[in-house]
Amino acid sequence: MRIIREYILGEFLKPLIGCFILFISLSWIIDLFDSLDEIMKAKVPLFVLCDYYFSLTPFIFVNISPVIIILATIFTLGTLNRNNEIMAIKAIGVNLWSIIWIFLGFGILMSVVSFSVNELIKPNSYLHSIKLKQEYFKPQANKEKNHIMKDIALLGTKNRIFIINSYDVKRQQMTNVTISENNKINELTRLIVAKGAQWVEGFWIFYDCIITDYVDGKIKSAPRSFTEKVILIDEKPQDIQRADLQPDLMSYWQLKKYVRRLKRSGLNTHKELVILYNKIAFPLANFIIIFFAVPFTLTRARSESLFLGIATSIGISFSYWGLNAICLSLGKIGFLPPLLSAWITNIVFLFIGIGLIESVKK
Repeated sequence: MRIIREYILGEFLKPLIGCFILFISLSWIIDLFDSLDEIMKAKVPLFVLCDYYFSLTPFIFVNISPVIIILATIFTLGTLNRNNEIMAIKAIGVNLWSIIWIFLGFGILMSVVSFSVNELIKPNSYLHSIKLKQEYFKPQANKEKNHIMKDIALLGTKNRIFIINSYDVKRQQMTNVTISENNKINELTRLIVAKGAQWVEGFWIFYDCIITDYVDGKIKSAPRSFTEKVILIDEKPQDIQRADLQPDLMSYWQLKKYVRRLKRSGLNTHKELVILYNKIAFPLANFIIIFFAVPFTLTRARSESLFLGIATSIGISFSYWGLNAICLSLGKIGFLPPLLSAWITNIVFLFIGIGLIESVKK
């Protein structure tokens, strides 16, 4: 059995690595052609382009890993099936589950790798790619173009939560700002409410603001009012601009703490909860989709062509992506419970996979 396991695993790794290289390269090429005008006009240096696409790779990997693994699975099993190797393996008394678990075990491993990359590598690398694109790809005229951001919720340093009604990117102005500072056990220690704030020479100047200090959740002293006051905080204009990206770029535990604090502030957390639950659900798709693909392939006729197998795997992948995207969107707008919206696609594919396995066993 050890020889058979090593043989199947070797046959599986070849298309897996090939698909990884192919899809990463295709993603680079598509993005390159999409940004070609900007790159040519801005005369982006070659080393910056290399740095940009290298930094973008973890983000691409996390998103396409289910496609890669289902392609490799269907290709490998389809080839073994057409060559009657599956029949030969069963003929010598090897249980079919021994073959299935080779792929399922690798699916579990890929789920762990995908989750780890998403947690530890993707946030910083993706943020670095965004910085490079903003700095080098955009013509100066576009950089100076005015842009107003609305309804911002931002998790800052030292347990600060920013609630901003609007932010003028060009003028670096915040309107209707509320900043709550919390201690390590999430008790409110200071509340800042201001009609506006302006970034001037490296500092935020707050206008018409009221500062209230708290101890053990109770008001420490009478609120202090200021017509104009410089408040020293670590957040800079670029941090405000990245507020929309923040939940995706947090780790699971950071986002969980962030959601808890938003709830304490009485804010709607549907979007953040969907992203939180999806941080576990989507990496697990690498296992779920193999659970679906293995019996699906084994029930197909041996005479089916390789092209049909590839088309089938791409179709399955897009079905998963499409259903998942719809469910996540419904969860973010509150139509579905956040937990259900993040997991329902995995549940559907898992039950279909169980049904297919039962048909293989028969």
